[in-house]
Amino acid sequence: MITDMKTLTLVIPCCNESRRIDQTAFLRAVEKWPWLSFCFVDDGSTDSTAETLTRLSNLSPSFHTIRLSSNKGKAEAVRTGVRYLCENPSSDYIGFWDADLATPLEEIPRFMRIFEDFPQTRVVIGSRWPYLGASIKRTPCRGFASFIANSIIRFALKTYIWDTQCGAKIFSRDIAGEIFEQPFRTRWLFDVELLARLGKRLGLIVREYPLPEWSDIPGSKVGFRTFVELLSLPFVLRRNAR
Repeated sequence: MITDMKTLTLVIPCCNESRRIDQTAFLRAVEKWPWLSFCFVDDGSTDSTAETLTRLSNLSPSFHTIRLSSNKGKAEAVRTGVRYLCENPSSDYIGFWDADLATPLEEIPRFMRIFEDFPQTRVVIGSRWPYLGASIKRTPCRGFASFIANSIIRFALKTYIWDTQCGAKIFSRDIAGEIFEQPFRTRWLFDVELLARLGKRLGLIVREYPLPEWSDIPGSKVGFRTFVELLSLPFVLRRNAR
């Protein structure tokens, strides 16, 4: 339980997610935790995602939906949602969460508790660290690709963060307003750009939360374009630093 009732709104980027959006899970979450709300961003979906989100938004005032006229990519979808929340203040904390709920919503209070336990923390990011007892389920191919990608990313960031790419992150409102202000140069690896924008504060205000459970949900859109972005990442970060 969050003792001082800090409020949180999570941005949920959605692109053709009508079959993967667990409406029941989202409803249960806002009923269980009154301090929690969701901002769904429909990133130019061509399936029935818009209709699904409309039905969901009609079920609770804790749901809000933004629709983009065309597909902008996950980076801009998340940024659009965060910027909207920063310009229409309603929550103490802002974050984003993958629509497929690979990270279960039940982990949200544990993320929030870290802000309470470590007052200097301004960013909490989920980490798929395969520690003893954790249930991290992914295909061997994707696991190997993730290991290679994170090795390159740690080198590019010049800091040790085990997992930058988990789609579960929460920020204090002031930090969110700062690091989401400018558009991203990447569409899929924007998580790295976010952390890079923190500069020397990265190791001081960011805390990783090792997830006890995470599942690789079929239908992921990570592919060749992500690999191309990965190769160009050091150059992108150098340009951001200018």
